Amino acid sequence: MNVLDLIYPPRCPLCGEILSLREGPVHSNCYKKLSWVQEPLCKRCGKPLTPEAGETRELCMDCLRSRHRHRKSFDQGRAVWLYSGDIQKSVLDYKYKGMKGYTDFYAGAAVQKWGRWIQSKNPQLLIPVPLHARKKRIRGFNQAELLAKAIGRRMKIEVNTDILYRKRWTEPQKAVSGQERRHNLSKSMEIRHLPENLRRVMLIDDIYTTGSTMEACAGILKKNGVEEVDFLTLCIGYGSG
Repeated sequence: MNVLDLIYPPRCPLCGEILSLREGPVHSNCYKKLSWVQEPLCKRCGKPLTPEAGETRELCMDCLRSRHRHRKSFDQGRAVWLYSGDIQKSVLDYKYKGMKGYTDFYAGAAVQKWGRWIQSKNPQLLIPVPLHARKKRIRGFNQAELLAKAIGRRMKIEVNTDILYRKRWTEPQKAVSGQERRHNLSKSMEIRHLPENLRRVMLIDDIYTTGSTMEACAGILKKNGVEEVDFLTLCIGYGSG
């Protein structure tokens, strides 16, 4: 047993209660309640679709609108769970309450769910979505960076935290329109240095909601010569819109 486990006993990432020595990284009853992302999925962002009567389609409404507006940034994305219930609280605790011990469970689940898909994409690098330096100092860490490194170790893929950075602090974007959100985020992202012959990357983050952050990150990478930008997140919203 690790001495630190006696001082700081591991907690279930879903209910927050202490795990016994005989249990794995999560309580079995909590694990059974997880809402895993299932088909049918949007072929672009990976959002679960809500089939309408008599209608089938491959893209969610957000991605359809992006296509109609000729906006092309990330190529494809996938998520592990629906952003609801216990996992929603878990990820928020991870970000805002410093529950870094949840990282291994999250990364293991991500590789279990989408390891073959990641291999099929063959990214040269994993790139965590960056936090502004001030926000990182306040929080103490970047959760996307922890996830990327844990997934990278499992998949034997290099992680680069120096390519993308946020040059502007952006306030929470929930109250602004989608167009304004995209504009604000696109102006906040910058590239420090892009390695030569970098063609395929995968962005890593915790939550996909409107897609504006992924659009901003992927957009600037593609403007600088990256040919394929995919993404993987822990959670994603449900629905066709």
